[in-house]
Amino acid sequence: MIYIPRKCIVLICLIIFLGSFSLKAQEIVRVSKDNFPSKLKIKGVEILTNDFNHHHKIFVFDTLILTMVNSGPYHYHVFHKDKLKYLGAIGVRGEGPEQWQIPATTAGQFEKAADGIKVWHFDYLRGSFMLINITKTIKSKSVNPKVDRQLRINAKVFPFFQLFMGNNQKLYANSWIYEQNSSRIKSYDIKTTQISKSPLFPLIKDVNRLPSETINSLYGGAFDKHPKKDLFIQATFVFDRIDFFDENLKVIKSIVDGENWKDNYYNGKEIIPSQNYLRPRINGYDGLSIGEKFIFALEAKLNVGTDKFKEYQSFIRVFSIDGKPLSYIEVPHDLSSIDFDEVKNVLYATDYEHEQVLKFDLTQHVKTWVK
Repeated sequence: MIYIPRKCIVLICLIIFLGSFSLKAQEIVRVSKDNFPSKLKIKGVEILTNDFNHHHKIFVFDTLILTMVNSGPYHYHVFHKDKLKYLGAIGVRGEGPEQWQIPATTAGQFEKAADGIKVWHFDYLRGSFMLINITKTIKSKSVNPKVDRQLRINAKVFPFFQLFMGNNQKLYANSWIYEQNSSRIKSYDIKTTQISKSPLFPLIKDVNRLPSETINSLYGGAFDKHPKKDLFIQATFVFDRIDFFDENLKVIKSIVDGENWKDNYYNGKEIIPSQNYLRPRINGYDGLSIGEKFIFALEAKLNVGTDKFKEYQSFIRVFSIDGKPLSYIEVPHDLSSIDFDEVKNVLYATDYEHEQVLKFDLTQHVKTWVK
């Protein structure tokens, strides 16, 4: 028998108590459609009608609109936000040493300095993370980016799918598709090379029976960062939950609805990767826009590929930055990406399927949200 001093027993009990307390202290807020004080149905105004690029994603920052395309010779297209004037393209698509393949992309993290507006761009196949000076690139009249900072990331050590730079100079990412030890989000300390991970949650019973790519698709979703703070938000695609993480990857709040956000709602034994396992379980979100005041969460489109699917219909849930429900918006468009301009109170979006770029003026509605 091993003797454990009484003081150690007391200390162990205290640690267990504090651990269980911190877990219970996580704030879980139930928000259903009926909890939104405002319900809107608005149609967008089509913009960039003279531009024939097939825009996939859209980002807005300061005076600029940045769109990303999946076809054509260039990756990004830049427009003046108010004048809608085309300013230029950035990044050549190809396999050459100075060219980018399709996986090269951005999560929409911008910075503004005296020498211009910049955006963080990453390539998860080449392990590249660079800060592109958009202003300098446009002024140069060249599509080759002017890079202010570049990092090389060993993708074998820290594989990633989306990537953000923290104020604390840590990298924040979600897991790579085939990553074995998957997590919700994780961080990499550039100075110490220490990697921290937030475990997978909610729990799926017998999840170890599933291959890594299936696990990743079940736990994946929209991922975004607060424009100024090291506050990270992930809205899962399958689970109906929006989770707030601090810089240490601690979950500080979760907004949930329905039932599938709970532990052990799904069983790995009942999920068959070779069949259509994902579509029937989708009940979450497919897009996020995080500002200083508001969170816009685009609901995932349900019933795609079935008779129940409704074309020209999308729903957006609007919350305050602390998670208070503000408005439930229905739009007659099939939205694929969204971004909100908190200066002008305009929501920008793409309808990729119908090759549209749209804007929604929410000025009058925002006035009621901030009372």
